[in-house]
Amino acid sequence: MVKSLSSPIPAVSYYSVIASDPKLVSLFEYLVKEAKDVLLPVFDPRHGYIYADIIKCCNISPYESLELINKIVSLGLGTKEYHDQVLRCPYCGSEQIRVYFHCPFCNSTQLYKELLLEHIRDGVIGPISKFKDTSGTLVCPSCGSKLSIDGKDYRTVGVWYRCLTCYRQMDIPKITYLCRECGKEVTAHGLVISSVGRLIINKTALEEFSRQHLAIKPIVNMLRDAGYIINSPGSILGKSGISHSFDILGTDKTGNTIAIDIAVSKVPINESAIMNLFVKMLDASPTKTILVCIPSILESAKKLALLYGIIILEGTSISDIITPLKSIISSKMTTIAKS
Repeated sequence: MVKSLSSPIPAVSYYSVIASDPKLVSLFEYLVKEAKDVLLPVFDPRHGYIYADIIKCCNISPYESLELINKIVSLGLGTKEYHDQVLRCPYCGSEQIRVYFHCPFCNSTQLYKELLLEHIRDGVIGPISKFKDTSGTLVCPSCGSKLSIDGKDYRTVGVWYRCLTCYRQMDIPKITYLCRECGKEVTAHGLVISSVGRLIINKTALEEFSRQHLAIKPIVNMLRDAGYIINSPGSILGKSGISHSFDILGTDKTGNTIAIDIAVSKVPINESAIMNLFVKMLDASPTKTILVCIPSILESAKKLALLYGIIILEGTSISDIITPLKSIISSKMTTIAKS
């Protein structure tokens, strides 16, 4: 496994699980590229809540995206957390629910709604239309005072409804829900209340995928194309009888070995990475030993690597590494290589 200096190496390898499903590979490639570890559902008028990121990057249907999310959760690659409340039809399960306000007396949906205002000084309460003069200015219908400041001259005390069919007034209308999918009317008691979750990606799995797929895999492919037999990770039995593991171990046709470790850190790699690799190199004696540093390494650590005969490659991405690595494996060079 590649050593990340910012997090411990996981006991469980997630990469092989992700690599076994092309859709998971596409999703994790997208997550790494976009620097995302949370996927939020968005409401789609046709399908209800969907995970647009997954649908787009995996080129799958909304239903297939839900199946993929369930797989991600079951495999431990992510977890779901509450994001929003969802109302569903009890008959067909659709989220396409429309709310209707009815007159409780004649059941008409032709309702007119107004705010109720109170003139604070004299206590007069009425609909806002009674407080507006012909110019739209708020004026008390009782004393004629101009009402300018909300909270000082007047305040909103509620709402008022009037049926435009039977002309009766009400404080609270009757509410029903209509499913746009199956056309059935539902009461509040019949509605199914559920939730939709945001998908929180396992950061350890995401980091391991990034290292393995975006760092190790290109190097492994390049070495294989050059005729090397590759083990990743690979191990060499040292002179001490201890087996030493390297992220990539390649052997050419003549038996020469190239041992590569990859260090990823948000800050420049320090001398401790050089010391750890030197201990393994001294006992295992590979033909060439390389430390790939992403994105960089301290100058003091470079000097130490030169002293110990460790080849250093550094770059902001693995593409910065491939060209100088090709030169190294085709030469006798054992000194520091700068990308």
